[in-house]
Amino acid sequence: MSRGIASSRGAVTILNAIPTGIGAALGITLQTDARVEIKRGLPGIEVVLPERGETDIMAKECIREVFQCLGREQECVSVTTRSTIPISRGLKSSSAAANAITLASVRALDAHVDDIDIVKIGVEAAKRSGVTVTGAFDDAMACYFGGIAVTNNSKMAVIKKTVLRQKNLRVILHIPDRKIRKEGLSSNTFKPFLKDFKEVEELVLDGEYLEALTRNGALVAKALDIENDVAEAAMKAGAMAAGVTGTGPATAILCRESSFYDLLDSIPHGKGVMITAHLNEIPASEVKPWLLES
Repeated sequence: MSRGIASSRGAVTILNAIPTGIGAALGITLQTDARVEIKRGLPGIEVVLPERGETDIMAKECIREVFQCLGREQECVSVTTRSTIPISRGLKSSSAAANAITLASVRALDAHVDDIDIVKIGVEAAKRSGVTVTGAFDDAMACYFGGIAVTNNSKMAVIKKTVLRQKNLRVILHIPDRKIRKEGLSSNTFKPFLKDFKEVEELVLDGEYLEALTRNGALVAKALDIENDVAEAAMKAGAMAAGVTGTGPATAILCRESSFYDLLDSIPHGKGVMITAHLNEIPASEVKPWLLES
């Protein structure tokens, strides 16, 4: 039996890619760990994931694609994941899982695949399993490499890979109880706000990432008719940026260390919880998996 263990961290949205095909995301320190084991037995894939369904299908697609990419016959495979990323809240849980499973599979097979190709394998698996509308290449890149990723998702091309010039920012995440699935979402959902999203795209291309995050979140909330009160309260209380992430319902807030505790006290919790994180600039290949140690 051979085994591979890997990790990928999460991210928050700077620009949702659904409206224009251009997306941007920012890596954070929540993470997903994956263990892939190649066993004796009939060819097949056994999955043990936090939540079954589309993610279960995606895990199998990741592993099948890795075997195909390496020209290997399918073997008996077991995959297990653990995560600190809330599922279906806009925090890139699927992208992180796809990255971690794909990297763990490559390690289990003692093979070499370029980092960018590992990301693309996961993106294709996510598309086939229906956990993403655009392929979420921006999300997958930010999760895998950390920092900021700006991408053309329709062409699966990297436009820019960078980091925030503002340093030592803290991340506060408001996580509502409810989840939002991707079914029924398309570019048509955002069509009435296309001009506004194009303006946010220009902000991203000009490097104005904090303003873009805030404006994008407000637009997504308006397009999907979800509340933006947490972001609005955070900005009034001194946040550097705040907005709905992904297609929600979570809100991502970036703030200076000096205002961190004041913001925590000022933000309305409602029916949800607050969790905190830091910005991530460490690539998945260097992140230490620790969630599967027990």
